Amino acid sequence: MLVGALSGTAPLVAMGGVVIASFFSAYLWFYPAAILLRRRKVEISWWMPTNEVAGGALNVDQALPLQIALRNHGARGLRVLRIEVLCGSAIEPPEGLEAFMSAGMQVNVEGVLHVREPGYHVLHGAALHFGDILGLFTLKAYFPNPLPLKVFPRHSQLATASTQQRQGGASHQRQGLHQVKRRGLAGELRELREHQHGDPFKNIAWKATAKHRKLMVRDLESEIVLTHQFLLDIGGDMREGPLGHRKLDHGIDLVASLARSALDAGDRVGLVTFDTRVYSQLPPGEGRQQFLQLADRLVEVNGIVDEDLTDLTNSELVAAISNYLLHQEAVDMRISRAPALDSPAWEHIQAGPKGELYDLKALDRVVTAMLKAGTARARAKARKSNSKHHVDPFPWKKQLAKSPMLLMDKLRRFARLRGVELPYRRYHEVGRRAEGLASAIHQVAIGPRADSTILVTDLGGMMEDPNRKLGELTRARRGGRQVVALAPVLSKRAHPTSGKQQTRWMVEDVLDREQSLQIARATQLLRLNGVPLIAVRREESPAHVLSKIARARATLRRGKL
Repeated sequence: MLVGALSGTAPLVAMGGVVIASFFSAYLWFYPAAILLRRRKVEISWWMPTNEVAGGALNVDQALPLQIALRNHGARGLRVLRIEVLCGSAIEPPEGLEAFMSAGMQVNVEGVLHVREPGYHVLHGAALHFGDILGLFTLKAYFPNPLPLKVFPRHSQLATASTQQRQGGASHQRQGLHQVKRRGLAGELRELREHQHGDPFKNIAWKATAKHRKLMVRDLESEIVLTHQFLLDIGGDMREGPLGHRKLDHGIDLVASLARSALDAGDRVGLVTFDTRVYSQLPPGEGRQQFLQLADRLVEVNGIVDEDLTDLTNSELVAAISNYLLHQEAVDMRISRAPALDSPAWEHIQAGPKGELYDLKALDRVVTAMLKAGTARARAKARKSNSKHHVDPFPWKKQLAKSPMLLMDKLRRFARLRGVELPYRRYHEVGRRAEGLASAIHQVAIGPRADSTILVTDLGGMMEDPNRKLGELTRARRGGRQVVALAPVLSKRAHPTSGKQQTRWMVEDVLDREQSLQIARATQLLRLNGVPLIAVRREESPAHVLSKIARARATLRRGKL
């Protein structure tokens, strides 16, 4: 139109006028979409059809179906160009979702989620990108709709023979599937052998002694239920690398598969997770309920919010929760104008890392109400499903938060409830990880008798204070108990031809060599105390890992370790 006006050409002016009129007509045709959204004529709901998932449980590396229902209560149709699912970093949302919402109708859209690590995850909401048929105008609207997901680790169901077990007697004396050599007068005869130093005289076979003219003893065998204790390292070194391919993910899969195999065989299983201290402990038990509780403990390690294990100051925590509430609940905790310097209101104001001010009283009221609502829903859901799991207790229930530390505890609980990711503390003072490992081994040593202790760690704190840890390992091996250490090893990628991947491969090669040297030093250190160390790679099957553990135990019994 401008060129036609300057040159005095009427056809160009007319063509420009037609284009501008068409543009504004398209805009006026699309504008009612914003009115419908402002009047809340569009609704969204979603759910996970767990009946379509094998076993009704959500596992890592499974294609998890997501059903999305879009309802249009307006009088005109809307075109959704893209559905963007907002979730945590461990979830790969579906892509390429689009739909057309007819007037007064509901449309269902199905997508597929992929979760890269086990844990408690939350789908926070969905952003719908509305547009016209020509793609000239777009409008983005965010619909907050938290959907919690509990994703279990990957595990393998090993085929085991089922036997009828006797339920009487002590748990470690009940009949099981394992033939174990034990001292005593009960059991079936395993072999007759020559007397060795330390053999009790009550095991002497006098008839065989008279026949062979030398002392012969009886080795008896009995079938019992074994008790396995798993120790899982959840420290910062175990969390290095991309999600789904970390040593911690490998360790979780190892513990889940080996524990599932032991429970299927009728054994008892316990779990201790630790970093600089013992984080959680599950007493030994048996059956399906024990595996569900063990899976809960494994799932929790990817959502830790404890103050000493997260790298977050109070101001950063307040800013993170306030920003979440601003975007998710449309509640602004910021103070637009600072009070006077001598005002007592500063006692309830927290300065953020960028200088912004937040109202702690309002933040306390909102978070407390949401925590109570979330706890009530969890208890109702537990009663409906007859679950035996106890809801996480809230010690602050009968009192208001008057202490900043008590408020910070609420904020951390709220972060766990809503899936707000808090950065894990990667580095600690020298010796702290060694103290945590020694404390975990000590808890197993002083607890109920464990026939087998399996330590899953990357050996990060092994060399910091070896004397203390080796002393605890020696104590854990008393009475014929077996201790095995498993080191998760990440597989190195294939050598690339050229480009940036080659530089990355060289860095991974250096880290792999350092890891091999660390495993070699730890192997020599543990060998002196009769503890075998087994390096386990990601691609190894649980059956192969069990065979390697059995060979290491057999070598240990023969005294050739």
